[in-house]
Amino acid sequence: MSVKPFCKTSNEVLAHIDGEAPCFVYRNLHKNCLSIKQRGIVKCHAENVVLTDCEFKVSDKGRDRVREEKKKNVHAGVKGYVVDARWSLELLDFEWANCYYNPYTTDYWKIKDEEQYIDKAGWVDLNCDKLGASVLAFDILYKCTM
Repeated sequence: MSVKPFCKTSNEVLAHIDGEAPCFVYRNLHKNCLSIKQRGIVKCHAENVVLTDCEFKVSDKGRDRVREEKKKNVHAGVKGYVVDARWSLELLDFEWANCYYNPYTTDYWKIKDEEQYIDKAGWVDLNCDKLGASVLAFDILYKCTM
């Protein structure tokens, strides 16, 4: 098994992936970082990744298994296109929403202190380091629930 490269920023991640194809990014609890998967293969790990044209994903079966077994598994993350973080600097004047997902308390991704579930976002900034993890989103579309 080969050791995957570790990147600090999105710019470094771009050296290990195809920038024209979407990636699935999730929090790796064992390595305390983000894992970047493309075409079903983990390409690298990172501390920070900025995505555009994003979808917030949760596998219903995976979530149900976590709840039933009380054992964590990879079943949620954000799908999108990795971009150089400097591209998002033009959006600093706008309010980014703090998002989260907890399989024990929510069915899907949510914005803190709001009831609606998130479906998509124009931009997502994911960060994971020794101090914790954060998911910030901008230009959000909500799920239609009936």
